[in-house]
Amino acid sequence: MNHEIFENLYVKFTAELDVLRASDTGQVKNLADALAVVRNSLIELRQLTLADDFDSPSAEIHFFKVIKPKFYAQKILAFERYNLEMNKPVGTTEMLRAYFEDELRQLRRFFQQYAFLYQYYRSGAVELDELYFIRGAEMSSLIIPEMPDPDPLFSTSMDYMFAKFIAFEQMQQLILKQIAVLTGTAVAADLSAPDSGVKWTGKIVNLGELVYGLYYTGQLNHGNAQISEIVAAFERMFSVKIRDVHHTFGEIRERKVSSPSKFIDSMGMAIQQRVEEDLRYKPPGY
Repeated sequence: MNHEIFENLYVKFTAELDVLRASDTGQVKNLADALAVVRNSLIELRQLTLADDFDSPSAEIHFFKVIKPKFYAQKILAFERYNLEMNKPVGTTEMLRAYFEDELRQLRRFFQQYAFLYQYYRSGAVELDELYFIRGAEMSSLIIPEMPDPDPLFSTSMDYMFAKFIAFEQMQQLILKQIAVLTGTAVAADLSAPDSGVKWTGKIVNLGELVYGLYYTGQLNHGNAQISEIVAAFERMFSVKIRDVHHTFGEIRERKVSSPSKFIDSMGMAIQQRVEEDLRYKPPGY
């Protein structure tokens, strides 16, 4: 199955949602329109999946672990954004900040409640993929969180939970931005610098390694930056197009002989070598 078809559908899907979010049609109509877009995209995604089934277990896992959750996450996110806005109190800055901070605590409690699954999601682990992301896999020996009635042809035991993680992380970032606006916290500088003249000329897989290195060590936005946000920043900053970054991570993970962090390791070795050279040739009395 050609994953490029899914990615093209996702680009179209998110573009439609961006247009809706930028419009001023009222919260109720905006929610209804967003849900209609999500519903139509999921129907199309299901039809594509059933018309041309997966040619390998790894392809099925990739679809239900990566592709479907990011579509379904937008349905969850639409409801969460609506509820956040409709329940927002009319009052002082302190009241609004307390409201947003309470919403953040609720999101964090959810992540703590499903800590094992969340760490599995965040770490890119693969050990349980055949149980979590293959349709009809036997899960009787594992505790599975409550989920909507599944469509056995278009769902697995964990794709809904991964969609929820994606949506709740995006909500967390949205709320943090709301708090920043309220408190006048400086917004991170735009690193895109459109005419910087600095272009990425190395291998794309190396840039993907940097993206995941920054993501998994939580270097950006206090650890709340999403993979898609880091990719977008790198694409703008270095005038490069990164293809499906999850596919890139698949290439990194499948390295058999070399280290999964081959490029980052080579950077460390290069820096170490230069430090040693500087020490070796340091002038007397320096």
